[in-house]
Amino acid sequence: MAAREELPEEENVFVEKDAVKATKFQSPVPILRQLRNLIFGIKIPDMYTRITFYMNMVLWTTFIVWDVLSYFALTSTELFVEQKGIPIEQIISERGAALGFAEGDFLARLTTYHSVGILCWGVFFFGLILMYRKSKRYIYFCLGALIFYFGMCIFYIGFTYFLEDTTTYDKIALLIMIASILVHSYLMGNSYSGYRAGFFGEAIAEDE
Repeated sequence: MAAREELPEEENVFVEKDAVKATKFQSPVPILRQLRNLIFGIKIPDMYTRITFYMNMVLWTTFIVWDVLSYFALTSTELFVEQKGIPIEQIISERGAALGFAEGDFLARLTTYHSVGILCWGVFFFGLILMYRKSKRYIYFCLGALIFYFGMCIFYIGFTYFLEDTTTYDKIALLIMIASILVHSYLMGNSYSGYRAGFFGEAIAEDE
C-alpha cells in the first residue's frame, strides 16, 4: 500500500484556514450576528433603554400580527366563505350599518386602515432601532407612527368604533407605548454623549 502523501506545512495552514472559512460560512450564527450588529449596532445601550425597547417590541409584535391577519381576512372574504363558511363580508357590513356607514364603505375603510397600520408599525420598528442605537431622532418615528395610527382609528374609522370595537388591551397597550417613549425620551435626554451611531455602526456627531 502506498504511503499517504504528506502536504507541505504551508499548504496545511492554507487548508486549515479554508476549512475554518467554509465552516463559518455554512453556519448561520455568524451571519445572524453580523446582521444584528448591522441593524442594532455593536454597542449595547443602558438597562432602561433595553427595558423600554423590549417592552415596546412585545407590544409591537401583537399589533403588527393583528393588522397583518386582519388585512388578510378582509381581502380574502370569499376564501373564508368557501373554506370555513364564515360570511365575513356580511358580518362587517352589518356592523358598518350599525355604525352609520354606507354598504361596502366600512369594509373598504377597514382594509385601508389595516394596510396603513402595517406601514405605521414598520415606521415604529425603525424608530425602535434608532432608540436602541441611542439616536435622539427615534421619538419622531415612534410617536409619529403611533399618533397617525391612533388618529386613523378615530377620524377615519370613527370614534364610536374606537370605543366599542377596539379591545381594552389595544387602548392600554397604545397608552403604555406612548407613555414609555415620552418618559424614556425625557429621562434619557441628558444622557446622550454627543454622538449617535450610524446605520453601519460608525460614530456620527449629532450636529452633522
